[in-house]
Amino acid sequence: MPFFWVPEDTIAQRVRRDHVPYDVWEKKGLVKTTEGNVIDYAFVEKFIDDLGGVYNIREVAYDPWNAENTRQRLEAKGFTMVPFRQGMPTFNSPTKELMRLVLEKKLAHGGHQVLRWMTDNVYVKTDESGNIRPDKAKSTEKIDGAVALIMALDRTLKNEGGGSGKVYDGRDLLIL
Repeated sequence: MPFFWVPEDTIAQRVRRDHVPYDVWEKKGLVKTTEGNVIDYAFVEKFIDDLGGVYNIREVAYDPWNAENTRQRLEAKGFTMVPFRQGMPTFNSPTKELMRLVLEKKLAHGGHQVLRWMTDNVYVKTDESGNIRPDKAKSTEKIDGAVALIMALDRTLKNEGGGSGKVYDGRDLLIL
């Protein structure tokens, strides 16, 4: 169940500049808009809080760079916030696991057009030791949804199964 946001005032400009159908996606409900010309993080935080009333959200993984205010506000609402640094050591294992799930056709994503577009944009960087991570700088377009998917998978792997098997051995993988 991926969720994406775009500033309402910039949709038309982004469609023209990026040649990406944000306007169509917004009409289909695949992206949500926030008022103004920048993402309204208070809106996103409320959205997450509202989701917490519907789903049992155990943790929220976040990139600690420039996210301190959001971390504090969500933590104050009772969410467990887990930093996920955007480097090779943290991305390697869940990125490899995501690749395995995709190749084995074990990832149910519902054909979400925006998530599919973002995953198609991902360039995977490999170091000399064979470690991998998505590389935003070399990717063709936005990849935020793919990065969030990898972060969510990391938290799922670390929280369920207790190290003895994986949660999706007995059922399909579910990711928020």
